[in-house]
Amino acid sequence: MFGFFSRKSKAILKNPSGVQSPATTHASRTEFLLPVIVPRSVVDEATEKPFEIVFAVEKFIHSMVSNGLYRKSEINLKAMQVSHADLYSAEVKNGGHSQFIHNAGGEFDTMVANARAGLTAAGAKGQLATLEKMSTWVSEHPDEAEEQTGFEGGRDDFLDTLDDAFYDADEASPMIELLARWIVSWPDLRIIEDEVCDEAILRLAMGNPRREPRLLHQSVAELVGQMISERHVGVSLACANAAPPEVRLSLGMARMLDVNGEKQLVFQLQTNANELRLCVATDSHAAFYEYIPPETPAIVRPGENVLAAGAPRVGRRLGHADGQVVARVIELAEEYHAPVAVDLLLRKVGVDPTRAIVSANSVVQREGAPVVNWVVLAGRHAFLFQSYPDRGVLLRGDNEKSLAEVHRNELQEYFDLAVAAGE
Repeated sequence: MFGFFSRKSKAILKNPSGVQSPATTHASRTEFLLPVIVPRSVVDEATEKPFEIVFAVEKFIHSMVSNGLYRKSEINLKAMQVSHADLYSAEVKNGGHSQFIHNAGGEFDTMVANARAGLTAAGAKGQLATLEKMSTWVSEHPDEAEEQTGFEGGRDDFLDTLDDAFYDADEASPMIELLARWIVSWPDLRIIEDEVCDEAILRLAMGNPRREPRLLHQSVAELVGQMISERHVGVSLACANAAPPEVRLSLGMARMLDVNGEKQLVFQLQTNANELRLCVATDSHAAFYEYIPPETPAIVRPGENVLAAGAPRVGRRLGHADGQVVARVIELAEEYHAPVAVDLLLRKVGVDPTRAIVSANSVVQREGAPVVNWVVLAGRHAFLFQSYPDRGVLLRGDNEKSLAEVHRNELQEYFDLAVAAGE
């Protein structure tokens, strides 16, 4: 998921002492045979409301992935074929075959294969023909396919003709009706009374034998996203360097704004100051600024794009971090296994690391080696985390009393478990 996990260890070691890891229940890599569960009402009304049963299959897939942490490759194959056939239709109707190609990206071959199987089984011959022509065109024109966007200037004329052919086919024999008819015919379709259907789907999702170890991987991966990201680390250090210092909480929407006479990508920022801020992060530095709200009513200044009239403006700079310091903190976070340490330490003190906020604070020299200080907000508590070459220490945020420590051998073992859980 992240480059941080690419450094695979030579062996998956035993569970670190004192912590019961969810990875101990890791199931063998057997084929999943999940039924597809839908409420009875959508089956009864499949002819009159075909979109309802297709949506029910999509909802089932979403629950298996988001709640059960199943991989899409582990979902009932027929369900994925319906999903990708329906997605093909939705993309074509929204932005044409050009948009489908662009949005599919690296999943193009998988999506086309599933859609092809679904359309074939459902008997959608006209829509299948346009899909096949699109697939052939992509294989014969790879460079042009890379340029497709779905918007003007990024649409090939041939693909536009396929859009027309798809619409003609769908008007003659609507795909949604064919998919609904096919779904109802599945012998392994599990039909549950409406009032208990959601509960049955959730129970199936939560029963994934790989769910617990994957939760561990996901938890560490979310910390990696905050502690190994140039943008997050840079903005965090800039906040810590302010007077008074602030703590980075979250980054919001981005837009191009004027920063000291130069257009830059600027993100909205939430800090513990309870005021909106703005921030930038480049290779050379990171900084955060006062947020100046848009004028009401919006005023278009001479030479200004009308779309920029309602945008906020960048105010006074509040904090700054040098790019070399940012790079050093990221390097040390990887070297010291800092994301893994935060996850393990929080579990040791009985705090759920899920949705924890970790903000880089400073680098100091101690005991002949650099030590990185991080602010950790989790479970309505504030902690200070100190990352050393040979250990990690979690302290209370108010009085810096040590709460727990983990040493290098534990961190390596826990890192191994997190890696294995994501495989």
